[in-house]
Amino acid sequence: MKYYLSLVLLLGSLSLQAEIYRWTDEEGTVHFSDTEHPDAELIPTPTPNAIQMPKFEAKQPIVEEEKEEASSYNSFTIVSPADDSTITDNTGNLSVSLSIEPVLNIKSGHYIRLSVDNQIMVSKTYSLNSQISSINRGSHTLKAEVLNSSGQLLMSHSSRFHMKRFSIQH
Repeated sequence: MKYYLSLVLLLGSLSLQAEIYRWTDEEGTVHFSDTEHPDAELIPTPTPNAIQMPKFEAKQPIVEEEKEEASSYNSFTIVSPADDSTITDNTGNLSVSLSIEPVLNIKSGHYIRLSVDNQIMVSKTYSLNSQISSINRGSHTLKAEVLNSSGQLLMSHSSRFHMKRFSIQH
């Protein structure tokens, strides 16, 4: 379909490049035409704008190694905080515990990234236990992701938790 559209546009643009003639009749009226007249002069026209179409590149098929890499983990979960749990900490510290089977493949460059409410809090760690500080009170979503060395997502897990912080005012 893209090929035919490009062909039609190309052929259409060729017909737009026409010669223009100008002449003045006996009464002094100036005429313009695309057909030649006995007393007409040829008016030079600029070359039409041409758009260079980008080459279409087909997506590369997934390499077998990448398929194996993504399926190399049987499970990946957030152990703590448990889903829909309430954490009481006046400083807003959150202890995160993860579980992964089999173990994280550090030799292949795999790592873990943690985010709270889509804001990355720990960009790269190899540990299954992490601390996140200064979490505001309220309900939040913790997301843990396993990524490969090129940053592609292999597995992820989310957990909703509620941070309870006491204050003098409330």
